[in-house]
Amino acid sequence: MYQIPKWMEWYGEAFEIFSFNALGGPKLIQPFQIVDFFKGTTAVYLLILMHYFQNFSSGAYLYLVLHGSYGFIWVTKDIICPDFRARIKQSLSGSIFLILLLVYYWIIGFIQISGYGINNPSKQRISIVIISYVSGVFLMTVTDIQKYYTLKFKKGLITEGIVKHNRNPNFLGESLIYGSFAIATGNDLCYLIVWSSFIIIFLSRMISKDCSLAKKNGWEQYKKQSHLFLWQIGSNKLLSYSIYLITSLYIYVSYSTDGLIANIFKDL
Repeated sequence: MYQIPKWMEWYGEAFEIFSFNALGGPKLIQPFQIVDFFKGTTAVYLLILMHYFQNFSSGAYLYLVLHGSYGFIWVTKDIICPDFRARIKQSLSGSIFLILLLVYYWIIGFIQISGYGINNPSKQRISIVIISYVSGVFLMTVTDIQKYYTLKFKKGLITEGIVKHNRNPNFLGESLIYGSFAIATGNDLCYLIVWSSFIIIFLSRMISKDCSLAKKNGWEQYKKQSHLFLWQIGSNKLLSYSIYLITSLYIYVSYSTDGLIANIFKDL
């Protein structure tokens, strides 16, 4: 039987403890209440910033539509397909950690609207932002809806549908969503926020999830046919890694040497 490496177990357990039981104390608040409040009021927050800074540029409106609509979609999804883990009460310190994380994401909008972002984005930038955002919303919602209704009628490991060859398409989706926010602003600090949140939050949650899935029947076969974050192409993992590596190198080299990708993204 496959054994989860000890470092992964530690990483996953540390995240769970820090998220729900950090420093102990009474458990009073359910995480979804905090998350839905912040994401549901993001549009209001951004409109206040736009009024305060008198920034009604195309870039500000683009960001408002992106992040504001994401908050609405998230809250709607959570009402229709609630995440039961987010209904587990957490300690006060865990709630504070969650609030700080959500405020951390709000910094991106502040940077954009306060004048440190791109006020007049190019058509190329807008196109890439929309593609990234729409793809991310699709992956996030489809994955969460499939998970909710599958587990509602059948408990156990989910190995079909959108998660057949990718164990975390919802986290890939959220990475694309927040990545689109960073691309919209064009600010290096926003890219840093997105990358750091991926490493600290998304990666730890994926590892924690793998630790949980490893205890279920069928895990060994499922792990062979899927990747942690991207889709496995064919039955050979080496082939998948090679394709993703070559594609990444091509994009990087083409962009750096003014190739095809650079002509598309030259104004990004």
